[in-house]
Amino acid sequence: MFLFKKKSRYSQLREIFHPENGREFDQLTKEELYHMVYHDSITNFYNWNYMWKFLDTRYRDPNVRYCFVHFDIKDFKMINELYGHFKANDILIMISEQLKKETDWILHAVRCDNDNFAIMTKPYSNEELEKILLKFFEKISTPPCSKEFKIYYRCGVVPADDAIDRDDRVADLAKYAQRLGTKHNCTEINFYTEEMYDNLITSRRYLAELDRAIANDEFMVYLQPKYDINSEKIVGAEALCRWFYKKEKILPPAEFIPIFESYDVVDKIDQIMLTKVCQMHAEFARKGLPAMPVSINLSRKRIQNEHLIEQLCACVDYYKVPHELIEFELTETVAFYDIEPMRQFLVDLHSLGFGVSMDDFGTGYSSLSLLQSLPLDTVKLDKSFVDGILENQNHNTERAALLIKDVVSMTKHLGFCCLAEGAEEKYQVDFLRTCGCDKIQGFYYSKPLPIKKYEEKLAEQQK
Repeated sequence: MFLFKKKSRYSQLREIFHPENGREFDQLTKEELYHMVYHDSITNFYNWNYMWKFLDTRYRDPNVRYCFVHFDIKDFKMINELYGHFKANDILIMISEQLKKETDWILHAVRCDNDNFAIMTKPYSNEELEKILLKFFEKISTPPCSKEFKIYYRCGVVPADDAIDRDDRVADLAKYAQRLGTKHNCTEINFYTEEMYDNLITSRRYLAELDRAIANDEFMVYLQPKYDINSEKIVGAEALCRWFYKKEKILPPAEFIPIFESYDVVDKIDQIMLTKVCQMHAEFARKGLPAMPVSINLSRKRIQNEHLIEQLCACVDYYKVPHELIEFELTETVAFYDIEPMRQFLVDLHSLGFGVSMDDFGTGYSSLSLLQSLPLDTVKLDKSFVDGILENQNHNTERAALLIKDVVSMTKHLGFCCLAEGAEEKYQVDFLRTCGCDKIQGFYYSKPLPIKKYEEKLAEQQK
């Protein structure tokens, strides 16, 4: 499956030709036709059609060695939201203009689509090319519309030897390496390796087997208990997915959730988790176990569904589960997109009695503005903060401790419950308790448990 597909030159001309320019298609000059086929309308830079002829093995000189680079702008949609489409287009133009200047290391460069660009470079070593690319990305890190804002890039590179061996799939491989960049406040350059190719094959196998696995009921709920930091008793849990792959082995979510997210099918997993949690609540009620709220992740793809709230209510109400026993979690980066629709969505959830929490707080762009804008119940302090709590604090870690105290204090002033993720040591729990943190979720108290084991913990606590 190619990520980039060719259309006939003639069909592409028909698509982009506009009769309102006052001329018939057949009256265009050869130069005009060439420009229309091989140039992008926004940047006036070369497009993917132009790059393809240098990759097509039928026309390319097999003796020419090259590296292939594919990159995009991190959170480009957010830039569109902040500055508008015209300012965002100015960034695309800025990148194109800089690519035109980089003639000493670039053989060919194009804008593919949206905020994606591709480069065919001279055959450098990985170390040399990484230095060149970092220097290039630094030149285009400041948008024309704001000298304060910093642009970061996500880049995949196919080294020269692999590019020659996989001519017809080089763009796929570069984009796959690019997709592995998941951090936010930095530029990432990932070089394709054979291991990545194996992972790519695995990814496509998992995608192909998703519907079969759903029909075979292979996805299971594990629950990681949440503890009140003062009473040290269970006050809820987070639902986490496990894949009992072909009923042979259990796969952790890190092996398949990022794949399903990148291909926009993770909403199917979200629905399975909600259904199974509702079934669990109904069973616990029948057994007389204490009712504890359970949080469930909502993916960005699913939030874009205009009928989502009706679908959520239909599932929860079918099992007669009180709405306050379901809490929906959104990551900070998901929450940033389309702030006003997101705010209204959360207001609607609240009005129906559901809880709302922000996961991974402190890892995205705009934490403070999100806290001010969105109606939340719980803010989950990211594990990276908790990892900064050391048993023997020193000058280098004091700042991390002060930051945690301030974040916890801020959430409490705003009326949110503060939950810390990833606590593994007693001294971390003790420190978070002195800061005023409300709840703890981490291995210090419990790892994620199958529903049966979680039920046993609740029954034991009830006694």
